[in-house]
Amino acid sequence: METKETLQRQCKAALAAFSAHVSGRGAYRIIRDPEGAVSIWDIIGTNTKPFEVTFADCGRMSRNIEAMSPEFHRGLLECLSKELGGRKW
Repeated sequence: METKETLQRQCKAALAAFSAHVSGRGAYRIIRDPEGAVSIWDIIGTNTKPFEVTFADCGRMSRNIEAMSPEFHRGLLECLSKELGGRKW
C-alpha cells in the first residue's frame, strides 16, 4: 500500500505532466464527488492564464494537493492516467 507521501509525490508528477499537456495554460478544478469519481473541469475563458489548479474533495476546497485525502490522490492518479493516455507515475 502506498504511503500518503508517495501518493502526494505521484500526484505532483502527474500534475506536472498534465500542465505540460495543456502547455502550462488555463485554470482547472479537479473534483471528487461523494461517490468517489474524480473529474477535471476546465474553467472557461482562462486558457491564456498561467496553469492553475484547485481541488475539491466532497465539498472541501483547496489549492494544496497535500490537503487532500489519500482516496482523492488515488482517484486523481487514475483520472490523469486516463486523460494522458494511460501514463503511470
